[in-house]
Amino acid sequence: MVYIFTALYCEAHIFIRQFKLIKNQESTWFQEFYNETSGIRLTITGVGEIAAAAAVSSICSVYKPTQGDLLLNVGICAHTTKKDGIFLCNKIIEKATGKTFYPDILYRHNFCEGTIVTEMLPWNGENTSPTENLYDMEAAAVYQTGIHFFGPHQMIFLKVVSDSGAVEEISREQVEHLMEKYQDCIFDHIEQISYITQKNMCRMNRLHQEEDRLIETFCADLHCSKSMRDSMQQYIRYLTLAGIDYVSVTRDMYEKELLPCKDKREGKLRFEEFKRRLF
Repeated sequence: MVYIFTALYCEAHIFIRQFKLIKNQESTWFQEFYNETSGIRLTITGVGEIAAAAAVSSICSVYKPTQGDLLLNVGICAHTTKKDGIFLCNKIIEKATGKTFYPDILYRHNFCEGTIVTEMLPWNGENTSPTENLYDMEAAAVYQTGIHFFGPHQMIFLKVVSDSGAVEEISREQVEHLMEKYQDCIFDHIEQISYITQKNMCRMNRLHQEEDRLIETFCADLHCSKSMRDSMQQYIRYLTLAGIDYVSVTRDMYEKELLPCKDKREGKLRFEEFKRRLF
């Protein structure tokens, strides 16, 4: 599932149209649209950090995202020098607190990357730093709330530049036009990241199933106690993530008839030998 959060309806309309999203009539606090087949759930948060934090917390508490899900915060922003363009945010600064956050960008993309500053009020073009920055009113809140439900690698912040400090001059129609201008690259990115994430999840699930079978057999042949079984599980998970070939070691122990063991005492000795050979 991709959880999309926009501040305004005019930012959301491209997703509602493209993915044929249906409005959730039971949602009373926020405008929520979804399509289970497409794996999209979109929420219009309203403007500002408090509204954004409340929406993300509410939606994620209800639906409880998993490791295979994504959060996408997308919408318009201001830029210190540019008046158009789309950016993938690799750094988020909350102006009120000075806190800095870094979404993990693990996959290739065709966007320009940029730093976004979140303020409580619309940026008016004053107090600029020498660095070229983006400005919005939600990203920092979305990140800080989202991190309780998603990993940094599961959160994507895409911002479309609408102005350079004169947001009051931007109409709803202009926002819709800007979103439509970049919709193809946004949709392509969602599709690409969703595919990679699902593929990785399938691979990890397959590995976990293989690990579980091996752990069950290995622990039974070692006559493991509960504490030994838990310890074995931790070791094998670490070895898998580290890319260490522990399967050949276990196979060698079986070929040398060191396994299965006669009793728990012998099992402890073989367990220590297993750890010694790998570490």
